[in-house]
Amino acid sequence: MHKSIRLIALSAVAFAAVPVSAALAPNYQRLAELRAVIAHPGVNSALSDSPIDRVEYVRTDLYRVTAGRCHVDVAIVGLLMPRGVAGPRRFEVRPGRRICG
Repeated sequence: MHKSIRLIALSAVAFAAVPVSAALAPNYQRLAELRAVIAHPGVNSALSDSPIDRVEYVRTDLYRVTAGRCHVDVAIVGLLMPRGVAGPRRFEVRPGRRICG
């Protein structure tokens, strides 16, 4: 009996020593990225403040925002987490050049 209690205690201590990442679930991470893309002033100014018609997920960390005949590719760039801090992914939005056609 004492061996199992000791094993459980040691397992708990070992598990507690492992760093844990508190990343958002993929659907909430995507929502956070979409909100940041739409709200970024550089995206709106690149599109001449035209109303956004569509936001497309192109691939991991890349979105395409379309307004009328123009679009802007917007990159999501991950930022380093401070050492010892857990939480959702930190990132910044970097809009590219406007392309019209």
